[in-house]
Amino acid sequence: MAYGYIAELPEAIEAQKQALAAQRWADFEAGEQRYAPSFPEVPYPNVDALPETDPLANELMRFYAVPRGHHPNARGGFTDTSMLSMMQFSCLQYIAEISPRPLLFITGDRAHSRSFSEKAYCMAAEPKELFIVEGAEHIDLYDGGNGDFIPFDKLEEFFAEAFR
Repeated sequence: MAYGYIAELPEAIEAQKQALAAQRWADFEAGEQRYAPSFPEVPYPNVDALPETDPLANELMRFYAVPRGHHPNARGGFTDTSMLSMMQFSCLQYIAEISPRPLLFITGDRAHSRSFSEKAYCMAAEPKELFIVEGAEHIDLYDGGNGDFIPFDKLEEFFAEAFR
């Protein structure tokens, strides 16, 4: 099973590693790392002007490539081989050790990252809660989006209970 957009099948992981290793050699031979910004230098005027790409890029572009979230110094700062370090880092390795402190995972029902939260929730020890915001994408939880997506009431309830 894949969680989010990172493959977990051994053959898919191996294929990703081979492609990334080849790029590292190309970077070494070129004397610099290849970097292609994900987001434009000048923002699109609105989401209707965005090009259609894949679902993940479309979601991120609806924030970072328009005035809503665009910043000239935040253009998707990953090199072509950045994924190598993320593939080697297991951020969930010690998640069970957070217990007995309470955990609240918040995700949107339309978020590309929902499966990451669900996986972390499954691996975490009690007390824990998974709160899914209906209609929200990942990016909507940054700033509320075009709706009222940041669950302030839930956050207030959680912290009042967790710190009583």
